[in-house]
Amino acid sequence: MHFNFGTALIGTALVAAIYLLLNKSDRMFPTIAVIASGVELLLVLGVMSLSLTKFRIDVILPALLVLSGAICWSRSLEKGSITAATGLTLTGAIQLLLALHIL
Repeated sequence: MHFNFGTALIGTALVAAIYLLLNKSDRMFPTIAVIASGVELLLVLGVMSLSLTKFRIDVILPALLVLSGAICWSRSLEKGSITAATGLTLTGAIQLLLALHIL
């Protein structure tokens, strides 16, 4: 199995989301991030496949990561949570920009 840039980004997002889920009292947005990054990782590894013709899942999942990461970042008070939320937000932003062909 080869890991490319996209796989590493999604793995980073999943680890950051799990960290936020385990260290936050408000767990709604970290749970959304764990689900979105978990689905993305399953899609990239080929374990799961989604075929939605109306919706672009490659744009929706990173947008969820950006949104949930930004909200977690704004509510974080500890260094570890701020770092994880920043990593989650930046990872989602890179994926979103790549999906929109801006980068």
